[in-house]
Amino acid sequence: MAITETERLLIRELGEGDTPALSKILGDPSVMEFSRNGALSEADTAGFIEWCAGHYREHGYGQWALVEKSSGALIGFCGLSRTTVDSVDEVEVAYRLARAHWGRGLASEAARAVLAQGFSELGIEAIVGIVSPRHLASIRVLEKIGFRSFSETRYSGWDVRVYRLTRREWTTFAVGGKI
Repeated sequence: MAITETERLLIRELGEGDTPALSKILGDPSVMEFSRNGALSEADTAGFIEWCAGHYREHGYGQWALVEKSSGALIGFCGLSRTTVDSVDEVEVAYRLARAHWGRGLASEAARAVLAQGFSELGIEAIVGIVSPRHLASIRVLEKIGFRSFSETRYSGWDVRVYRLTRREWTTFAVGGKI
């Protein structure tokens, strides 16, 4: 099911048929360097897609497939999911792209569309971005799409920054023409 699209990307639900292509991406240690799970096997990727399907059913959103319009290729995922940080239930924006697609602004493009979906269509009040302070590229993505303030904590055994963006902040940022 299509969720939304951007100039270069179609954003849709992940399905069982995406396992082989997504497994190549999530099996790459470079892509998964800052993931709490590390590189995934094909079976792990199938489990992730199954988890996403459950999240869609339960919450109406989840991690979604990113399909490059020009090629029709699955190039990663970006979406929203529920998580708990410091005993607080949160909605997190997350993204992973195949290494061949890094440095082209696609993560920012996808995450911007996902934030619009979360704030405008789903009525979510606040979204967090959880990132290692060493993951400078991911920090740049969050900052490009409007995240400014963060706190530091431990999450799944990692030292992380938890960036927070409220719907009001996003609206101000979006109206100011910065997204």
